[in-house]
Amino acid sequence: MKKMLFTSALAVLTLWSCNKKNEDPAVSQETVNANTAEHEYSSEAISDTGYNISKIPVTDKFNGVFPYFKLPEGYTFTDPNSYQGNGQTKDFDKEYFYDHGSYTVMEGKTYKAEIRISTEFKDKKFSPLEIQKSFDELIKNLGGVKINTGEPLRDGEEERIKKTDPEAYNLGYMHSCNNWKNVNTYIIRTAEKTVFVQYNLGKEQTSITVLEAKPFENKMSIVGEQPKVDSGDSKKK
Repeated sequence: MKKMLFTSALAVLTLWSCNKKNEDPAVSQETVNANTAEHEYSSEAISDTGYNISKIPVTDKFNGVFPYFKLPEGYTFTDPNSYQGNGQTKDFDKEYFYDHGSYTVMEGKTYKAEIRISTEFKDKKFSPLEIQKSFDELIKNLGGVKINTGEPLRDGEEERIKKTDPEAYNLGYMHSCNNWKNVNTYIIRTAEKTVFVQYNLGKEQTSITVLEAKPFENKMSIVGEQPKVDSGDSKKK
């Protein structure tokens, strides 16, 4: 009787071991796939600290003068949220850019504007597709990389940015992505500089930001003391 019980237990243990061996490769493969996916994402972008710039190829085809871009005939740059001006340039500011479904803030010299139909071309109709394809082709030819093509934000990202930087919209730091959809983002990297270009497409206009990344340089200082003027007594001495 004991021998039969021992034989049965041994058979059950052997069967469990075989099933376990069959299951382990699947579990291991799932783990590998998950780890690989996580590694691939982390190598593409660093959402908390900015884009992984080292992954962007360096080009020698990108030159010109800031803010660099000349629009197709019939279009013009105007000041942000305005029909006037030629856009606004700031020596140092910041802007939120789309980074694989998340917001990433970058700082540097900025140019913010609206793209509209020029007053000299009143019969021309605004074409979001013309603007998009123009930037796509030009920046690709310059050696730049497109990071976002209208993909939406991840769930909860809007709420996160509203909590972490509640004044971002009011201060203009989301000028080129303030409708949270149809956002196009590019990076152009040369040996001397890294330039971000981002716009969101509307039916009648496009909000655009060009940012040349650079660290903050504090130009503030303390006013020095005025030189002392010799008094009459000191002169007599």
